[in-house]
Amino acid sequence: MSHLRNRRPHLRKTAAALTGAAALMALLTACNGTATGSVNSDGGTAAPAAGDSAGTGGSTGSAATPAGNTASGSGGSGAGGSTTAPSAASGGSTTSGGSSSGGSVASCQASGLGYSWLDTGSGGDDQRHAVVALTNKSGHTCTLYGFPGVDLVNSGRQWSLQRAGVTPHRVTLASGDSANFTITYLASEQDDSTAFTPTTVVITAPNQRTSYDLPWHGGPVVLQDGATHPGTYVDPVGE
Repeated sequence: MSHLRNRRPHLRKTAAALTGAAALMALLTACNGTATGSVNSDGGTAAPAAGDSAGTGGSTGSAATPAGNTASGSGGSGAGGSTTAPSAASGGSTTSGGSSSGGSVASCQASGLGYSWLDTGSGGDDQRHAVVALTNKSGHTCTLYGFPGVDLVNSGRQWSLQRAGVTPHRVTLASGDSANFTITYLASEQDDSTAFTPTTVVITAPNQRTSYDLPWHGGPVVLQDGATHPGTYVDPVGE
């Protein structure tokens, strides 16, 4: 009996030690459980697990952005560039920057246009008018803006016509529609020393570089290729 009594204090010490160890383990487990989120492979922090509440006043629905990437914000400029105004040089203006996105309509391309005469010489005895029609054959709506490039050509000379001093406006053409422009010219007698008789009119649509040839039917023209304000000139499309 004395031997059993001696073992009881030892058992009580062992039980107390086990109880203290269990409490320590529970405390460590509780501390480890308070960490939130984990690190993504890209260096960002993952969003909290489902059930975690978002803080009040913050943005909602945004995902974490990987390190090094730039998030696109709302309110930026939309698509749809502005159209370059025609240059002062004849032979067509610079290529348009307009596009079909953003609600705008693309410029008419030379390959999608038809070229024809509507009038080849109406008017007075001296100053006359030849009218060219540009027809949209592309199958979709497009726009024309500015002055066409117009050159009167024969076997020995090419005369690039100046532009009228008027402001052009944009013309929208549905498929099959046409827009006109006028060549105003000073008629001449064949035996006049200033007479120039073109055989061909070389036309470059606004904002294009590819030209199209039409035969000239207006007869001889007073050559004024060196004049500051010649009586032969071209109007913008739509005039």
